[in-house]
Amino acid sequence: MYKKLLSISLLFLTLTSCMQVAQQVNNWAEPIEGSEIYGDYFQLDDDAIKIFLPDSFVKYSAVEYQQMLDSMLTKEAYEFETRRLRHLREMEGNHYLFFDKGNGATYSINTMPFTPIIKRDAQQLLGLIRLNYEQTTTGSDLEFNKITAKYSSNAGTQIFKAVYRVDNKETQITAYSASYILSGNKKTVMINLTTPFEVDFDPYLQKMIL
Repeated sequence: MYKKLLSISLLFLTLTSCMQVAQQVNNWAEPIEGSEIYGDYFQLDDDAIKIFLPDSFVKYSAVEYQQMLDSMLTKEAYEFETRRLRHLREMEGNHYLFFDKGNGATYSINTMPFTPIIKRDAQQLLGLIRLNYEQTTTGSDLEFNKITAKYSSNAGTQIFKAVYRVDNKETQITAYSASYILSGNKKTVMINLTTPFEVDFDPYLQKMIL
């Protein structure tokens, strides 16, 4: 049952090789501990799911997103991200894209066939992600370092989380790639968040309605 889900982790590529430094950092990037977070709910059109994001995120179609990146990225970086998006769109389920232009942050979410996750699966997923990152860095200027990896199960919902810091040694740009898989209420989603700063995104995930 888990084989298809585990193979998805091989698609965890990242835009960090071409991430530009944000022109500004909005308040959501530096939440105050214990304070209320602010944002908007987005209904995923083809799924009975609501996600909660900082209000600086805007939903993009794949075409709109690629058109925007075409004016921002180098040719190599653009082709890299185009391949990543194609892989995500080819997965079973639906794919949604959100971008925070002020912070240079990308949030993507894929709905998937329902697959509960157990702790043993989380360990395998982490191993596959690490292998994929090692393959990605071969012959490149990228260096990946794990920040955190966690698995939790509460009230019928399982969450796998892995956050990596990505350093581009040539450009001296640092970015963070966070991957999440949430499974509950007979639904499973895969999320990737790429930011030019380290951020605790868990409070926004906790407001998601599966």
